[in-house]
Amino acid sequence: MKKLLNTIIVLALGMLVLNSCAKIDSKFEVKSSSNGLTSLMIRYADGKGGYSPTVSEPYPESITVEIPWYYPDGSFTETSLDSLFISGSVPNNVYINPAFGLTNFTTPKTYILSAQDGTSKKYTINVVRKRSNKAEIKSFKLNEADIDGIVVNDTVIIPYTLVDLSSQTATVELSNYAKISPDPSTVHNYNNPVTYTVTADDGTTVKYTVKIGVPVKIPAGFSKVKKLWSLSAGDLGFEDYAQISIAVSGDYLLLPSSNEWVGGSTIKYYNRKTGAFAGNLNVGSVNGIYSIANDKNGKIVGINNLYAGANVCLYKWDNVNAAPVLLARSTDWSSVGSAFYGRKISVFGDINTDAVIMATTDGTDAGGANNTLKWIIKNGALLSQDPQVIHYPTAFGYVAKATPTGSQETDPYYFCSNSPSFINYVSGTNNSIQYSFSPDYIDNSRGLTPALTYFEFNNAKFAAVVDASPYSSAMHIFDVTDPTKISTTSSGAGYSSFHVFDGSGDYIGCPSPNWNVTAEVAYGPVSADGFTMPLYFMVTNGGITAYELTCISF
Repeated sequence: MKKLLNTIIVLALGMLVLNSCAKIDSKFEVKSSSNGLTSLMIRYADGKGGYSPTVSEPYPESITVEIPWYYPDGSFTETSLDSLFISGSVPNNVYINPAFGLTNFTTPKTYILSAQDGTSKKYTINVVRKRSNKAEIKSFKLNEADIDGIVVNDTVIIPYTLVDLSSQTATVELSNYAKISPDPSTVHNYNNPVTYTVTADDGTTVKYTVKIGVPVKIPAGFSKVKKLWSLSAGDLGFEDYAQISIAVSGDYLLLPSSNEWVGGSTIKYYNRKTGAFAGNLNVGSVNGIYSIANDKNGKIVGINNLYAGANVCLYKWDNVNAAPVLLARSTDWSSVGSAFYGRKISVFGDINTDAVIMATTDGTDAGGANNTLKWIIKNGALLSQDPQVIHYPTAFGYVAKATPTGSQETDPYYFCSNSPSFINYVSGTNNSIQYSFSPDYIDNSRGLTPALTYFEFNNAKFAAVVDASPYSSAMHIFDVTDPTKISTTSSGAGYSSFHVFDGSGDYIGCPSPNWNVTAEVAYGPVSADGFTMPLYFMVTNGGITAYELTCISF
């Protein structure tokens, strides 16, 4: 991936040389008036944490950023305002006074952004410590009856049962720092409704009623997206440009360290419910694993890169405790044209039965082959060690992703390119483009599309798309159950039923600019009751945000 960074640097130096040799006629000089601020982020001095303003872009003159009273979440270590790191994105050639960086925010700070034409804009930034206002019951279980409750708004539903619930204690998981009354560990009669009061650290109270009932699903799709946690690159120990893919296996998230200049392979895994580091995957003697993905049952597939020197190889792991198994090795380099590959891989289906695996090479805009690679698994067996090679009709650069929508060879797939930015829905039969996302599929786009992840949940089909820039990235979810609607514009009829989750206000910022503009989305298993599914949004140099989709009718 660092090739792309080096290319940008070379181009920038070339432009400097060109500008030093050529003088623009003053008649045609136009000085920019752009002086706006975007992607503002506050972090701790050690790079951990990441907090955006309480207001959405475009920012007003007065901006408030809230940081938690304690950090890390769940600890009782108090935070401080006297040494915080501020970062943000501004137009080229804008002068900031004072400069962003390590700052004492015990009092509000005012920044002046001056444009090329001399116009200026003032922003006053106030950072405040805030005690948690979360007063949630996260889980509820009746101990003696061994029954899990289901939280729906301010109600905990005990699924209908013939068991006598007149003498039950309960185990309750609350938001960090919250308290509950009365004590659920004492005996209560749950044959009748029981009311609890949960009090947050800041004094906010919420009353919950526990009662017997039957949760109801909406007919299709999800009813709510809940943010479970968000951790920055500093929290997770990211290295610049190294984390470009993510996968889910069981209770864990897996992230390889993708560096073509370093031999061997390193893949870390984290508790997917908390983001806590849990261990290193056994990679054996496998060299150069570059990106990974998971199948429907959490089995991991990884692809190597050109400098591994072993032709195009796929490896699989059944879980985080398994050793790698060679799944495929191409007979030569013809499928990738002896150029770089492996920045993206995706899987649909079950690799133990039927599945489609797709990966991409670098595009012709980056000196690559512009190919999509496709492997087919039928009845648990790979049809060929050599992938099918699809030369994509539209040129792309370093980052592009092909995402299958089914486990059969002829099922359609999505193809997204980062730069130039485009998203197409492609026939799996003849590889012709069937439909395309509109260039204005979202308002105020950051401009680049490094990832599209397709998934299905509760009788509906979705595409999670990353809208990215070097400074920040946001995830959006689109209902693509009817692919004829994917060309819907942000101002078109039916847009609200197409654009079903807008993550623009919940972006992940990059304190160290992500010039490669890479990111990824992975999804975990649907809960046993079918009500929820986790989704994980990862940004290179930025961090990870975990979400939960639910289809419960609220």
